[in-house]
Amino acid sequence: MTEFSQAEMRNTEAACYALCMDYAEIVDAREWPRLAELFAEDATFTKPVPPKEVLHGSAKIIAWFQSFPPERITNHLISNFRVRMETNDTAVGSCRVLLHTSDISEPETDEGRKAAPKQLMGTYQDRYVRTKEGWRFAARVGGVTFHT
Repeated sequence: MTEFSQAEMRNTEAACYALCMDYAEIVDAREWPRLAELFAEDATFTKPVPPKEVLHGSAKIIAWFQSFPPERITNHLISNFRVRMETNDTAVGSCRVLLHTSDISEPETDEGRKAAPKQLMGTYQDRYVRTKEGWRFAARVGGVTFHT
């Protein structure tokens, strides 16, 4: 078993945590091209909702997100983040996600827009790889645990 220094483990955890947070921010802001900053070029992404299709390559991942309805609004809350180094350049991890959605047609009030009645709670199971650009998702598998 490979031994890692505390500094290596903490730096990897911080970098992988940042990927998860950046993912939520980028998706919620609909800044689809920026997903290329998070996924390795040959990454895979398993859609969290049916059909549970595996997308291969960052270009296909980005294209899938670009196909989302333009009126859809999302808010991803990420928690329970875990990461474990496997080698100096690979790690695995998971996090919980609570996804609230709405639609741009919902009137904007002082309290914001009304959320859609169906909300999703689930997980992401992640594989990370260190590239010359830094840590990236090598694989991201989404899953839904509950819905309202």
